Amino acid sequence: MISSGSDTVSLLPATAASGLPLHPTTRIILILIGRQGHRCPERRAARAAHEEVRKMHVGFIGLGNMGAGMARNLVAEGFELTVRDVRPEPMRALAEAGAKTADTAADAAANADVVCVAVFSEPQIRDTVLGADGEPGVLAGARPGTVVVLHSTVSPHLVREIAAAAAEHDVRVIDAAMSGGGDTAATAGTLTFLVGGGDDDVARARPVLAAMSRTVHHVGPLGTGVTSKIISNFLLDGNITLVREALRIAARAAIPESRILEIVADSKVGSSWVSTSWAAIRGHEESSWNGKDGVVAMYKKDLSLALDLARTDGADTPVLEFIVDEVAPHVGEHGLTR
Repeated sequence: MISSGSDTVSLLPATAASGLPLHPTTRIILILIGRQGHRCPERRAARAAHEEVRKMHVGFIGLGNMGAGMARNLVAEGFELTVRDVRPEPMRALAEAGAKTADTAADAAANADVVCVAVFSEPQIRDTVLGADGEPGVLAGARPGTVVVLHSTVSPHLVREIAAAAAEHDVRVIDAAMSGGGDTAATAGTLTFLVGGGDDDVARARPVLAAMSRTVHHVGPLGTGVTSKIISNFLLDGNITLVREALRIAARAAIPESRILEIVADSKVGSSWVSTSWAAIRGHEESSWNGKDGVVAMYKKDLSLALDLARTDGADTPVLEFIVDEVAPHVGEHGLTR
């Protein structure tokens, strides 16, 4: 046996414990392995990281479809968490899980090292961070040096606008767009974060992000996280548009939808994640928490963000322009996958 603090490790296999003799060389090797394990730098680093997490105070604002699961994972990982939502029900649920609750965004940000903002729209981000209608925002309560993490898929221009306002309070901002599986991944703690911001700011928020995700990609400077998400969403929505129309052609040719999708998957040339996941995409549309209209609205929002970004940066995107101007207006008539 070797003791190190509160840990006691047996270095003897069952045969030795039962009284059978060990070869002297084997005994030495086992002792050396045990001592090396107790000096393992990875183990010390893991313990130090755990202690650091226990000291971090996190504010979380927005307990919706994604935010509720993300916040629960922070509680489960040992962070001191204060949550805020305009609805009392999700706050009660998080309080039962071990979080504190706040009456305003400013209260949620008070004493926080990191504040996560997971609201839906650009106006909601402005109101949450800057304050509105007499309710103080995050910046009214955040201490100098706090890192505010914007999780919503919004324009990089807005991210920089919020960061400029935060800088006047000596508060830092990073964007950490969410990807990797929607609310299921948020609940499971297996999200992928696409992060934009300064190295030091991202490093300070990384333990929080890691507790809610499988992968954290630091893409580059402020705004590049949401830019990456907008590009990814454009590829997804554009592919949905193509598969949707391809299935219409197949229907006119009397080829069943399931059959043409099987053929495309087997031939692989025109296959994609969208075509192989079409049934799941349709199921998501039909069962989504915000209904078919909400799914279509997200499709149009994502494409509009992509077009605004392209125009702002001077990128030539005639296909994107055609989808936004000529295709998207008619999607709502039949739904996203019809």
